[in-house]
Parts: sequence; structure tokens; C-alpha cells
Amino acid sequence: MRTCGLFSIFLLGAAGIVTGLHGCNTYDTSLLVDDATDRPPAKNGIGWWSKPDSRGCFSAGAPRPEDRPAPGSDKDVGAIVLAISSMRLGSLNEQGGVDPNAWQDIGLDLDGVCTASETCTSEDPPPSCKAGASQLPRDGKYCRDNTFGKLEYSAALVPQLAKQYGLSDDAFNCALCVGHYTFIIRVTGYNGEPNDDRVRIDLYPSPGLEKPLPWDCSQPSWVTQPCFTPDMPWTLQEDTLLEKRGGPDLPDSKIFSADAYVRENYLVTQLPEDTLFWFPGYKGLVVAYPIRLQKGIVVGKLLKGQDNVWRIEDGVIAGRARQQDVIKGFRLIGFCETNDKDNYELTSTFVNDNLDVLADGRNDPNVPCDAMSMGVTFNARQAKAGRTEAVAPLVECVVPRTGPDTDAGTTDAGVSDGG
Repeated sequence: MRTCGLFSIFLLGAAGIVTGLHGCNTYDTSLLVDDATDRPPAKNGIGWWSKPDSRGCFSAGAPRPEDRPAPGSDKDVGAIVLAISSMRLGSLNEQGGVDPNAWQDIGLDLDGVCTASETCTSEDPPPSCKAGASQLPRDGKYCRDNTFGKLEYSAALVPQLAKQYGLSDDAFNCALCVGHYTFIIRVTGYNGEPNDDRVRIDLYPSPGLEKPLPWDCSQPSWVTQPCFTPDMPWTLQEDTLLEKRGGPDLPDSKIFSADAYVRENYLVTQLPEDTLFWFPGYKGLVVAYPIRLQKGIVVGKLLKGQDNVWRIEDGVIAGRARQQDVIKGFRLIGFCETNDKDNYELTSTFVNDNLDVLADGRNDPNVPCDAMSMGVTFNARQAKAGRTEAVAPLVECVVPRTGPDTDAGTTDAGVSDGG
């Protein structure tokens, strides 16, 4: 019985701790002032929205509502349906190796403040909130805010915890590949061009393919096997749909933005407040960590390949997670004081000491930080929507049963399929 955090947050500290958009605008010419040869590579949160800040430090930044392109073509290529196929959560570099600095290259500058980033040598500006410990956690490269990613690396250094709770990038990505769970993304109202001032995005939690692939995620050899293809139907978590019917013609989702846009092929959408990101279900080797995001944003390059298949490449999901939601996420995967008191208390302390932003998006150095910043990368490929499926919710302090012998939506706590 193992569980996996969506962002695989865990602990390892010093001192031996176990450890919706409105308006339109023309392009901002200030984005063009820096010499293109001095710009870092455009990936993992760096794109047309990135530029030097007022102190001359290059910031990954974040796309804004006012970055929306001017109205253009009113063509419509029809609904585009994709499924998340892989993610990088903070412990692994692009070559797939465990790397203490991997988290620094992922995410966005959410607060617009560069805090002790190694790529900025000027004096730090006032912090975006008041630190809970002696000082705020430092930003990643190019001022990226991604405290979760740093904790993901910490988890990779504690093999016994990774084994007990499945805090593993490898197991999580295998579950995406073989179809144990994912998020379905539907894009509608898109003109198919590099710029579109308004498109709609719907997100659908999926408890897996109707027929998951047979690869064994406990074996390293899964990486040599093919992943899902566009013709394989995915189930849909029925209580997230406005109409309880399946695909392939999808009903609208309760998680959506009607105000997304596309600029230079990058799809940009602000997530609804308090969006729950849980890759649902109990079919895989691991169960995903549930996290609620505030001021969440999704960015990704939307392209149609020569094989006539739509993809999102260089995707980033970023946002802020309230302190109480981070702790509750641990409890929902079964990590509690009732089964591991010492580590649970140390984890709670670690989380409290590493809050680095305000959940409501403000910057105020006199207000105590109440949230952790997060950034993950993702890729998605064209997919097919299938039938609906009921998924029982996670239960606090109960380690969920997982694996192919698990009845859909049933946990050790005796929760029924009806949820």
C-alpha cells in the first residue's frame, strides 16, 4: 500500500529533520529591451512573458491578463482534447536524474520579488510577506517561486518514506503513462493560430483509461514501454461534470476558465480559486497527493504535429497552496500523527517554517506568509474521452488501498463507490 503526492511534497530540513481574465492589449514592447542573446532558454516557466525586473535581474515572471493579444481571426478548429502524459515535480532534472537543483529550473516568479536567487546578485528587495522562520526560503533561478519543488527533492533523499508513501516521480509518471489517472484538458473556441485573444479551457479529473496498459510500475523497465495513444478512451470523474454523461463529446466541467488566451502558441489560463488538483483513483501503484491551489495559472505551448496530433509541450502549472491545505493533503494520503507521530510533527513544523507567499496574491512584508509556492512542468497529448466513473474521496489518516485488485473508488475505510 503506497501513496504518491501529486507534487510529492515531503520533508527533509536542516537539524536532522526527516526531512478568469479580462481586457485585451497590444504586445508590451518592454519585453523586447533585453538582448535576446542574454536571455535564458525559453522553457520550464520562461517565455515571452519573462524579462529583467527593475533591478536588472532577469525574472521568469508570469503571464498577465493585460498580456492578452489583440482580437484576431474568429475561426474555430473545434474541440481539442488532451491528457497529461508526464510531469516533473522538482527532484529530477531533464535527464531523469535526482538533482538537488532541479526545482530551481521549474516554475514562475509568482510574487514579482527576487528573493536570494542565485541568478540575481543585487540586494534583495522587501519580501512579499513576513517569514515564519528566520528568513524566507530562497527563490529558484530567475526568481522562480517553487518551495514545493525543493521539498520534492528532500523526499527523494529519504528512501524509507518514499517506499512507505510512494513519494516518487517515477511511480507517478508511470501511472500517467499506463493510464491509472490523469487530467483531461479540453480547449474550445480556438482559431488554430499563434494568437487568439479568447478561448475556453475545461479540466476533467480522470480516474484512468477504461483499459489501462499492463506495464508494471514497480519495475524500472516500464520506461521502455509505450504510453497511451490518442484512440484510448479515458474515464471521467462524474461529480466534476455539469452533465453526468461521458464522451467523446464532452459536457462542460465544473473546473473551467472562459477567459483563457493563446499568445505566440502559448496557452494561458488562470485557474478558478480553490481549485483541487487531485489525480483521482486507486488503480495504480501510487495514489496522488491532493493539493488546493490559489491564484493558479497554467501555461503551455499548444501545437499540432506533422502526425496530425495535438500536444501541449513545455507546460507549467504554478500557484500557491495554503498552509492548512498542505497539511491536510498529507493527512489525506494517510500520513498522520496516529501512525507516525514524530515525523508528522516535524513535517508540520517544516511546512510552517517554509511558507513563502500570501495565498491571496498580495505582497505585504508586514503580513505573515500563509502559503507555499509551487511549480511543476507537464506535457500533454491528444486523447479521447470515455465513460464516467464514480470516485470515492480520500479519507484522512487512512492509507488508501491501491493496485489492480482494488475496487474502483473503494478505500480501506470502507467508503463506497458512490463517494
